[in-house]
Amino acid sequence: MGHFAVADYVIFAVLLAASMGIGLYHALSGGRQRTTQEFLMADRSMRCLPVSLSLIASFQSAVAIIGVPAEIYTHGTQYWFIGCAYILGLLIPAHVFIPVLYRLRLSSTYQYLEMRFSKAVRICGTLTFIFQTVIYMGLCVYTPAFALNAVTGFELWGAVLATGLVCTLYTTMGGLKAVIWTDVFQTVVMFAGQLAVIVVGVQQTGGVSEVWRKVREGNRISALDLNPDPTERHTFWTLGVGGIFLMLSLYGVNQAQVQRYLSARTEKEAVRSCYMVFPSLQLALALSCVMGLVMFARYCGEDHSDKLGTSSKDMVVYFVMDMLQGLPGLPGLFIACLFSAALSTISSAFNSLATVTMEDLIKPHFPTMTEARATLLSKVLAMSYGLLCLAMAYLTHLMGDSVLQVALKIFGMVGGPILGLFCLGMFFPWANSTGALAGLGAGLALAFWVGIGSIVTRSSSTRPLPPCRAVLLSDNMTTAIHAALLNVTLSRPSGLKRFYSLSYMWYSAFNCFTVILIGLIISFLTGPMKEEDVTPGTVYPLLGKLLCFLPEHLKKKLCCVTPLGHTVSKTVNGLHKKISPQRRYIKHV
Repeated sequence: MGHFAVADYVIFAVLLAASMGIGLYHALSGGRQRTTQEFLMADRSMRCLPVSLSLIASFQSAVAIIGVPAEIYTHGTQYWFIGCAYILGLLIPAHVFIPVLYRLRLSSTYQYLEMRFSKAVRICGTLTFIFQTVIYMGLCVYTPAFALNAVTGFELWGAVLATGLVCTLYTTMGGLKAVIWTDVFQTVVMFAGQLAVIVVGVQQTGGVSEVWRKVREGNRISALDLNPDPTERHTFWTLGVGGIFLMLSLYGVNQAQVQRYLSARTEKEAVRSCYMVFPSLQLALALSCVMGLVMFARYCGEDHSDKLGTSSKDMVVYFVMDMLQGLPGLPGLFIACLFSAALSTISSAFNSLATVTMEDLIKPHFPTMTEARATLLSKVLAMSYGLLCLAMAYLTHLMGDSVLQVALKIFGMVGGPILGLFCLGMFFPWANSTGALAGLGAGLALAFWVGIGSIVTRSSSTRPLPPCRAVLLSDNMTTAIHAALLNVTLSRPSGLKRFYSLSYMWYSAFNCFTVILIGLIISFLTGPMKEEDVTPGTVYPLLGKLLCFLPEHLKKKLCCVTPLGHTVSKTVNGLHKKISPQRRYIKHV
C-alpha cells in the first residue's frame, strides 16, 4: 500500500522512546516503585486531569480508531448515536459506583465482592475479568501491528512482538504512574493523528461542501432510527440504551478504569475526572465518525477491491496511506496514533491484571509476604500477562467479524455478567452469596450461548447501504436496490436463529439483567440476607431513594435503608470499625 519515509520512522521511534522514557523516569523517581501501593495504585496521589486523560486512552483503543471509521464507511452514521449513551454511562459511575468503591479504600474492584458476598464470589469475579481482558488484549495488540505491516511491509508478528514488549517493559518498570502519564502523552498523539488524516482528506476530496454532498448522495447520513426490534444491529435504542450498559461495564466496574478512580487523591477528584472524560470521549467519537465520512466521500463510486483484502480495516489503512502519500511524517504520525491507542489500552490492562491477581488470588493465601517480595511479584505478573497477551493476538486474525464488533461482543458477553454481579450487590441488600454465584454462572452461560450461536450462524439483520455509485445511477437501479433490501428484510431468520440475531449492543444489558434476576430468585429461595448482616458501606441506597414516598418503617421492612454513609470521613471511620474484625478473620483463615 505504501512505505514509510525516514521522517515517518523517526516519528514512530519517538513515540516508543517517549513511552519507554516515561516508564524509566517513574522507575527511578519518587519511591522507585518499591511498594505495591506505589506500583499498583500510584500512591493514591493522582490529580483529576491525568486520571481523566488516562480513562479516555484506556477506552479509545486502536480497535476504535480503525473500527469506527470502517463502520461509518460501510453502514452510515447511525453508530454516532452511541454518544447519547455516554451521558448516563458516565453520570451513574460518578454518583453511584465511585462513592461506594472509593470509600471502601480498595486496591482491587473484586475485593468489594468478598466484603459484600464471599471469597468464592470474589474469585469468580476476578477469574471472569482476567479471561475477558486477556482475550481483548490480543485484539488490541494485533490491530496496530496489522496497520504497521500494511504500510511498511514490516513483519506482522514482529510488529506484534514489538508492541507487546515495549508496553510490557514500561508497565513493569514504572507501575501505574507510568501507565497514567504515558496515557496522557498518547492521548495527545491519538487526537493529532486523526486530525491530520481528516484535514488532508477533506482537502484532497475537494473541501467540506464536496464531502457533505457525496455523503448525502451516498445515503451515509443516517436519520434517527426508532425501530424497537432488538435484532436490528444499530438503532437509537440499541446504541443509546444498550450502549449505557456497555459504558457502565467499562466505566463503572472494570478494574482498569476503577483503578484510576482509586488512584485519585480524593473522592471529589475521582468524580471530577469522570466528568472530564465526557467531552473528550465525544470528541474522539466525532473524529472517528468524520474520518469514516471523509473516507467514503474520497472513494465514492470507485472500486478498490483489487488493492484491498476482505476486511474493512484494510480500507481504513489504505485510505490513510493514500491520503498522506507524499507528506513525509504524516503516515508515521497516524501509525503512532494507532500504536498510542494500543499501548495505552494494553498497559492499563497489564497493570490491572497484575493488581487483581496479586490482591485477589495471591495475597489472601500469603498474608505474611513481605512488601519487597509482593512488589517484585507484581512486576513479574505484569510481565507475564504481557507475554500471554502476545499469544492471544494470534487468535485475532482468525475472526471474521469487524474488529469493532468483535471487541464490543467480548465486552458484552463477559462485562455484562460482571456488571450484573456488582449491581446485584450494590442495589439489592437481600441478595446473598449463593444467589450471586448462581446469577453469575447463569449470566455467563447465556452470554456464551448467544455469542457463540451468533458467530456460528453468522446471522445479522444489518441492511446493507447501497454503494455511492449505485445511488448516482438511474432510477431503475435504485428500484432494484430497494427490491433487494426488501428481500433481505423478508428473509430474516426465525426461531432460535432469530434469538442469535440479537444485536451485540444489547449483550451487556441482557446479561446484566439475567444475573440480577437469577441472583434474586436464588437468594429468596435460599434465605435472603438480612440488613444487619450486610457489611456497612457496600450497598447504595437506590431502592430507598426510589421509594422515598414510603414511611420509614416500611422502607426498613423492605430493606431499603442501607448502611452507606453521607460523608466520606464518617463512612470511612465506620468501615474501619466494622470491617477490621472481618479482615482479621480472613487474615487468620
